[in-house]
Amino acid sequence: MRSICESICAMHGAECEFEYTHEFSPTINWDECNETAIIAANNVVRVENTNSDCVPIMASEDFGKFIEEIPGCFVFLGSKDEDEEVIPLHNSHYDYNDAILETGAEFFAEIIKLCLAK
Repeated sequence: MRSICESICAMHGAECEFEYTHEFSPTINWDECNETAIIAANNVVRVENTNSDCVPIMASEDFGKFIEEIPGCFVFLGSKDEDEEVIPLHNSHYDYNDAILETGAEFFAEIIKLCLAK
């Protein structure tokens, strides 16, 4: 990256300062938020449709930086149809399943209700 940036600048008679940092924050759910998300999911889509103990993944996610300071919980809403090919989110062929928008809205509304009841 440094070489590319310096070469582009050299082609145009410019200079550049280049600093690359490799900083990632793990996405670790806050326990209280995780518990609230599980209850909300159970209330909206029922216990049998909720996986509250999924396998941890080593994906890079911007959300990890946010929840270093602000309590939060990363969840998967289950947007994939069973017969659908798995296409990663940040892929030009990804097509969000609009059919779950209402379920997502109900889930977040349930979280708000639970938090206001505390």
